[in-house]
Amino acid sequence: MNAVSEELRNRLPKLIANVTITMVFFIMSFIVLWTLSGISTEIVFLSQIGLLLAAGLFLVRTLFDTLVIIDKATGLFVRRLGINDGCSRQRIFKDTVYVVAILLVAAAIFPLLSRLPNYGPLLQEITTYAALGLLLLFVYDIGRTFYRITEKKANSVANRISSSINHEDEINGK
Repeated sequence: MNAVSEELRNRLPKLIANVTITMVFFIMSFIVLWTLSGISTEIVFLSQIGLLLAAGLFLVRTLFDTLVIIDKATGLFVRRLGINDGCSRQRIFKDTVYVVAILLVAAAIFPLLSRLPNYGPLLQEITTYAALGLLLLFVYDIGRTFYRITEKKANSVANRISSSINHEDEINGK
């Protein structure tokens, strides 16, 4: 079993529960509006704000779980393309080359599809959305790789400072 299907198996119940709770709070905000609108606008407003904040919290939890699944799926997809986790700068460069290639291919295909009388606009739309999806995937991978590089450097600096402070404490006899 690969990492993506295992993450899906582990996180899918949480995703479904969080989406369900989000929808319940969202629907409750409309029910409050319909039922309490005659009483007081302030009570309705505060109730709706509270319910929408609760829905937002569960939506954020859903997005975090989804982000983990997307992270695993992106890693699997990029490995299938032959981009290894090896040298991070090289990986960012390859992702950038893929982004440029996707833009060029989409730009070259677009005029060809406009010549098709019946299915041209539909195929142009499909090409646009497919290119957009691939662009988002590679830009996400670039950001993820850049974040990992930055995180490693920051941890390295923090560890160096921490060991330096500990070393000074040992020398001073503390």
